[in-house]
This record gives sequence, structure tokens and C-alpha cells, in this order.
Amino acid sequence: MSKYIGVDWASNGWFAFCLTDRDDANMDFYPSIYNLWHHQRDADRLLIDIPIGLSSNGKRACDIEAKQALGSKRGNSVFYTPIREGVEAQNIKEAKQAQKALDFSVQNQAWAIVPRIQEVDEFFEMFAGKIGDTDIRETHPEICFWALNDGEPMTHGKKTEEGIEERLGLLSNHLTDARGLYEEAVETFTEPEWAPVIGKSGRDDILDAMVAALTARECGENPPRLPKESSPEYDDVRGREMEIIFWPNID
Repeated sequence: MSKYIGVDWASNGWFAFCLTDRDDANMDFYPSIYNLWHHQRDADRLLIDIPIGLSSNGKRACDIEAKQALGSKRGNSVFYTPIREGVEAQNIKEAKQAQKALDFSVQNQAWAIVPRIQEVDEFFEMFAGKIGDTDIRETHPEICFWALNDGEPMTHGKKTEEGIEERLGLLSNHLTDARGLYEEAVETFTEPEWAPVIGKSGRDDILDAMVAALTARECGENPPRLPKESSPEYDDVRGREMEIIFWPNID
């Protein structure tokens, strides 16, 4: 039995949605990427909504193409990933200084996810050669929904009720009982008044992990990706791909 996992940062930890090739599904929440890997190392593919490959000298081509694909409707959901020197900076002032000579600065939204980028980057360093057969790749949920919607970005923001319904509708076309699984996750992880694991404002993170898991299962051995053309001048110095995986393919 093959297992596919979609992972998204939710409130104060990683929410993981797991699918199998038999259409079984389960979900869990992990405080760190290391803890997640300890419990899910038998996965065949894991797609995570966090930058993995980091440029040394400019914008990542996958970020540029993702913004272009999503256009004015949803393009602001893609942040230009700071260069590696910016990610390794001690604070946003230092990060901005590291990118002063480039054509883009460090956005506050991008800096907010830098601790997660660092965590995943350190994970790859620590576990290099020990990941085994698991294919760990980067994705972006709005690009996944764009692909499921025949190359059209979502109409509504993902935190609105209309946006949740719009995304659930697309998931339901490909995932058995998508609504029931989503409602189970909301009840389990966001609604216990005494100790919610994920804040109620993070319901969209559940959908993000679900679409990442679906994409991981369906995208095949050579999945569609952004950028459509490789950009060797922006290669990660640690040899990691700068890419965003999606499914199905959009010409």
C-alpha cells in the first residue's frame, strides 16, 4: 500500500493529511518537521507548502511563474522567497540588507515563514542520505487548486466561507468524502474549546494539506511543476530543486 502526505503549517505546528492508493485517509498534527518525519517516514511522497530550494542571487523562477499563473485574483498568496543569505539572517533588517542589491526586498509575510523555511532546510541537512525512498517536494496549495480548476485561480479568498466551499467542491471531484474528512479535521483539531490544536482561523490550512496530499497521490513519477523551464542560474547551492509541484498538467 502506497502512502501520500500533504503538509501545511497550521497555527503552531505541521498539519499532515495522509492518503493511500486505496483511498484510505487519516490526519494528524506534529510540533516539528522532525516529529512528523519520525512518524511518517514510510510515505512514498510528501508534498509540503514551504520553500525548499533557495536561490542565492534572485527571485525563484517558480515563484515568478506562480504569481503569473494566479494573476491579480490570488497572486498575492505567493511571496517571493528570500535568498539563502536572507533566510539565514538574524532579523528582517539583516535580511533586507542581504537583498539590497537585488530587485526585490524581503516582504513581512515572507519573513514570517522564515523560521519554517529554516526548520525544513535544517531537516534536509541533518537527514541527508537518510530519507530513503520518500520523495519530498515543495508545492503551493493555490497552485494546486488552480490546476484542479483547469488553470483558473480561485475566485474567493481561502479564509471566506465562499472560498472554503469553492475549494471543497474541487476536492470532492477527486477525493472520496472530501467534505466529511474536512469536517472531521475541523472538529478534531480546531473545535475543542478547552485545547484547540489549530486556531479556528486556520481551517483553510486543513484544505491546503488535503489538496497537497491529493496532488502527491495523483501527480505521478514526473509531476508537472513550475518553473516549466529550468533556471540553472538560480540553482540552490545545496542542490535542492526550486519548484512547485501541481496536478493535473496545465499547458
